[in-house]
Amino acid sequence: MVEKKVTKSEKGEIHFGIESLEGFEPATNNDIENVLKDLGGMKRWRCTVCNDLHIGVGFPKECPTCHTKDAYVEIDVKEFRSVLVV
Repeated sequence: MVEKKVTKSEKGEIHFGIESLEGFEPATNNDIENVLKDLGGMKRWRCTVCNDLHIGVGFPKECPTCHTKDAYVEIDVKEFRSVLVV
């Protein structure tokens, strides 16, 4: 099984998936916790196909892991944490 990894952008967006978005760098669990404490206008998103997670103002138009377009739905923090297994 391929492990998912946590990455972040310069804007503070977080992505958790097998594949990452262009321009995203490795991140830590602390980075996730810091963003979850203060979303600063960002929202939590989950891909309905492969369960990649994303925190950002918007969601990726195409999931970098499964390549499905417009597959993200907004989720609450409880669901985000239940999917996040790092």
